Amino acid sequence: MTRAAARTAMVTGGGSGIGAATVAALAADDCAVAVVDIDAAAAERVAKETGGDARAYTADVANRAEVDRTLERITADFGGLDILVNNAGIGTVSTLEAMPIEDWTRVIEVNLGGPFHCLQAAIPALKAGGGGAVVNVASIAGKRISYHGGANYTAAKSGLLGLTRHAAFELALYGIRVNAVCPGPVLTPMVEAATSEAERQGTAQLVPLGRWIRPEDVADMIVFLSGPASAMCTGASFDVDGGFMVSNGTPYRDYMARRNADFGGG
Repeated sequence: MTRAAARTAMVTGGGSGIGAATVAALAADDCAVAVVDIDAAAAERVAKETGGDARAYTADVANRAEVDRTLERITADFGGLDILVNNAGIGTVSTLEAMPIEDWTRVIEVNLGGPFHCLQAAIPALKAGGGGAVVNVASIAGKRISYHGGANYTAAKSGLLGLTRHAAFELALYGIRVNAVCPGPVLTPMVEAATSEAERQGTAQLVPLGRWIRPEDVADMIVFLSGPASAMCTGASFDVDGGFMVSNGTPYRDYMARRNADFGGG
């Protein structure tokens, strides 16, 4: 079929949070967008709210057969694929000692297995289009640990950064760029469900730029990594964390107040 937009993007976990913000941002950047989510109603809602050439698809990214069928539908519907955003993810809160094996397995299958399945399945379409961009939504937990999730989440996001580097090296031959974004504390529905108001306020105090990261902040970086302005970026990870990674664990205003008596006075 004739392609209706210059670029087509597939966003997994597109029904909420960072995924929904990314769908909106890519659509605003003149992309046709396939909104993929395990929650059919959520995908439909985001596609409808986005308008333009945004369409909803239902798939569990941990299920390779579903991923393959979804990629076939997307490429048939849109005539190709240029951008893949691997955003779908889940988390649990058990300690390592208490973690049920089912929790370990499911988080690894979704958060690491899902990006592998989607990327491998998308390679033929990306090659056919002469290259493309893949953005994996990892986390600063992949560089440190997760404070709101479990060891399974940390392990999966660490693995996703490794997958990003290796895929970037192998796929450069085809003009396919693979990068990762590492959000810091992002106020998504998953985080809100796993934290209390007091915990969220405490976390915000640790962010040097003064607030939780919004899904739109991450989406802006994804759009950059998906477009021509990042043409020579591949195999890299980009922190979107408000300075959280350079924090020493002290509330930012307390740290600065000890060094500048005027910091908190205005």
